[in-house]
Amino acid sequence: MVFEGKTPAQLARQLKDPKQNGGKTLEQIVNHVAEDSLVATAWNPAEGRTKPPLTHAEFGKQIREWIDKGAAVPNE
Repeated sequence: MVFEGKTPAQLARQLKDPKQNGGKTLEQIVNHVAEDSLVATAWNPAEGRTKPPLTHAEFGKQIREWIDKGAAVPNE
């Protein structure tokens, strides 16, 4: 996964950078995590994998909240 092993700061920079996020705006990122079937597969993992520690809906809500609050990059 492209997010594994990333610090919160690295992840935030990756999500905000169109060169690293598939050319998406922050608003498109919100839609992507909420509606893309590829993202949703994380909540129906294959054998040997585990579900994320929060629901898909909560994940979308937290991404929205992060963006609405300015999409800050945390300190390393």
